[in-house]
Amino acid sequence: MVNLIAQVGANHRGSLDSALEHLHAAKDAGANAARFQTSYTQDVEPKNSAALRPADMVKLHSEAQALRIDFLSTPFDFATVDFLDSLPVPAFKVASGDLTNLPLLAHIAHTGRPIYIATGMSDIGEVSDAISVCRRHGNQDITLLHCVSLLPTPHDRANLRAICTLERTFELPVGYADHTIGNEACLAAVALGATMIEKHFALKRYRDSPDKEVAANLRQLIALRRGIDIIAQALGDGRKVPQEGEIEVAEIARRSVFSARALKRGELLTPDLLTCHCPGTGIPASQFGEIIGHRLKLDLPADEMLQWDMLEGV
Repeated sequence: MVNLIAQVGANHRGSLDSALEHLHAAKDAGANAARFQTSYTQDVEPKNSAALRPADMVKLHSEAQALRIDFLSTPFDFATVDFLDSLPVPAFKVASGDLTNLPLLAHIAHTGRPIYIATGMSDIGEVSDAISVCRRHGNQDITLLHCVSLLPTPHDRANLRAICTLERTFELPVGYADHTIGNEACLAAVALGATMIEKHFALKRYRDSPDKEVAANLRQLIALRRGIDIIAQALGDGRKVPQEGEIEVAEIARRSVFSARALKRGELLTPDLLTCHCPGTGIPASQFGEIIGHRLKLDLPADEMLQWDMLEGV
């Protein structure tokens, strides 16, 4: 299953009621997690009016547990890491801006919780350094999130093939943190193997909101969940074998070997005496060459399907 994270961020504008409304809506839309902005000082107090107070975050976390949806947040300092760890959160999301904040990554790694690392603005070397720090501090549970840190990200700069590059280079799960307008890039990311999609989410768009152009509304988030599930199912397991029901179709659509004209018992079979057409319940056309040179045990009318027991020396 491809996990969907609804990134609420600060779209609740500091209101617990709005945050709870977003949480419930994300759950109703089929999101696996909702992510909220946590911005605290060392005293664990909000740095700005758009941030929720610690007590509100506790209530929001409790409601998320009751709803069976993961509560996620992105810490920007050690104190916030410790606070979120105490709730506890199921995982930590590291913002692209902190990919090179190696002390913060080390502190998060020490919690032992899964880490989702956004990779906006980075190159392969910087991503490698971030992974190494997490591993060096005992944390192997890492998911990378391909990301382009432009709001909005033009589709021609989304560079979704980097998902494959990250997976191939680091052999880790790779998701996609989206900043484009619409759902198309997210769905393409799933087709490329993304294991997780993060999409900005807002029930109401405000003029001064930095993600006002890229945030999905409830209808769009529902559509994204449905699209993700359809594509994930359509991808299958990658094994090239007949699918359920195809064998029956093959019996109708495949070709078998038939007599091209009336044939006599003992007649030597040559290519000009045979033809191939539907159905595929006789000797397969793929074995046409194996019939050549054999003789018939019996007379055959024109356009008769051949079977192996009609041939001598088989």
